Amino acid sequence: MGSLYIGNLHPECTEATLYHKFAPLGNILNIHICKDVSTGQSLGYGYVNFERKEDAEKALSITNYELINGRVIRLMWAKRNINKANMAANLFIKNLDLDIDDKKMFDIFANYGNIGSLKVATDDSGKSKGFGFVQFENEESADKAIRALNGMIVRGRTMYVSKFIPREKKCDQFKNIYIKNFELSLKDEDLKELCRRFGTILSSKVMTDENGDSRGFGFVCFEDADSAKKAVKDLNGTYLGGRRLYAGRAKKKPERRAEVLENLKRKLQFGSS
Repeated sequence: MGSLYIGNLHPECTEATLYHKFAPLGNILNIHICKDVSTGQSLGYGYVNFERKEDAEKALSITNYELINGRVIRLMWAKRNINKANMAANLFIKNLDLDIDDKKMFDIFANYGNIGSLKVATDDSGKSKGFGFVQFENEESADKAIRALNGMIVRGRTMYVSKFIPREKKCDQFKNIYIKNFELSLKDEDLKELCRRFGTILSSKVMTDENGDSRGFGFVCFEDADSAKKAVKDLNGTYLGGRRLYAGRAKKKPERRAEVLENLKRKLQFGSS
């Protein structure tokens, strides 16, 4: 049996309409459009189950992104529960040409394996944000796509393809650490020496003002995440030259700015209560 998910259905699209569309491609076991339990209105997606997987593959190849009731439908293999093992087959794609939509991206990636889901991120007006996601059926297909497509020039832009890492896991995989509250006499090489025992260091930098004087904080970039995590664990809260050090994951400006705004908001709320 081969089961397909059908998305972006028009509210007036019926199961009979879908049957007439897919029946010429193979023996259909059932078709179901998902509906709101309280209103009975279509939720805009459904499922078609073919007796043979080969017919489902044919339907996916021939009818994906065709028009039904004036809407471009989106077909993919039915995966109602993506388990953790599938996350290794989830890809993040960035620096896409803004004219690349779901169909065009599907055409780029379809040669490397069965695609479970795919989406180009768009803004409120429906315009591409230049990045997207592809969920393959297995990790082998995802790895094949990375090897073939990462760094490829597509429509004049270098496309970058990598495994998708959820935000919470990104925080666990940092390699760049932030250290503050050390003596102002500490130099780049001193900072490097302080962290050398934790692993291979790619760079170390003490931040300075316009006069070249230390600002009492700096950054160290390690070759691997394990070394960075060990450095943070061992250094944070320890004393150096009578000063208590703070060590943590180096955060990007947007993240730091968001934290400052959140802290300010909390202070204002507390002050007005």
